[in-house]
Amino acid sequence: MSGNLIKDENLKLLRDVLRKEKEATKSQLAEKTGLSVVTIQSLMKTLLEEGEALEGETIQPKLGRPAVSYRYYERARLALVIYMYEKNKMDTAVYQVCDLYGNCMEKREKSMHEVTQKSYDTMIEAMIEKYPAICIIALGLPAVAREGFILASDYPKLVETDLGAYLQGKFGKEVLIENDINAAVFGYAVSGEKNQTGCTAGIYMPRKYPPGAGICIDGKVQRGRNGMVGEIALLPPEIDWRHFSYEKKAVEEFLVQAMKALFCLYNPDRIVLYSEIMGKELLSKLQQACTKPIEKLLIPEIEIKKGLNEDFETGMVQLALREIL
Repeated sequence: MSGNLIKDENLKLLRDVLRKEKEATKSQLAEKTGLSVVTIQSLMKTLLEEGEALEGETIQPKLGRPAVSYRYYERARLALVIYMYEKNKMDTAVYQVCDLYGNCMEKREKSMHEVTQKSYDTMIEAMIEKYPAICIIALGLPAVAREGFILASDYPKLVETDLGAYLQGKFGKEVLIENDINAAVFGYAVSGEKNQTGCTAGIYMPRKYPPGAGICIDGKVQRGRNGMVGEIALLPPEIDWRHFSYEKKAVEEFLVQAMKALFCLYNPDRIVLYSEIMGKELLSKLQQACTKPIEKLLIPEIEIKKGLNEDFETGMVQLALREIL
């Protein structure tokens, strides 16, 4: 491994430890990282120059010389996280500025009559002007995107547009575009105390749009060749979603078949279902549909949640921070 690669690895290690500890002296950081104090001193100069660390208080130990502490500066770089949801039958964008701990510094909402690639410009410009430390724009959409190019979306005006390149060119920031259910499943898998390993599958059943699914394995979203893992709306028997009733019985029948397909393909440890109209009665329907002993073995832990937004927001924030850090 070259000298630069070693330095980069050590710098990442130091950054991660200081971020976790929040404040520490060089000797404490050396103990936590396994690096020498001399190496810590050299690396700390880089973090200080880049604004990621600040000098803290001078600590006087019981024995030995006073030692300067270093504090992780969580606002050195910021993320602008944007995610879409339906509110009062209107497509609505949530704009959230987050620090490097994922803390929300400001949140705004804006309704849209029509979603185009220029729909986000005014609010993004205002947020960047107020928070110049924003270094990434992370946008969560009901869409299939490959390297920022929108292959499919519930918003017709975005289809076959290079939304990522447009935003990057206009604002000069790194851009991350993620599918809504992918982000939600990721958020569900890594949030709070769960931080779950293994396979987590998620299904999103909106009230007026076709369903989608996401797969997260050991903290990594599975996307496939074209970013189209989870296109369960295309499962047989084929459904014309433009004329689908979205009534409870029809939704229930589809979800039972979709979950059985996920059991067989991914053998997940858990499934989270996002649906406003489904309740625990769906689980008994699923049990009744799985009559063979092997089918019963395939049924994982299942949680039904009414709303997607909490996990969607968590997932988008954590995906943005992963890109930054």
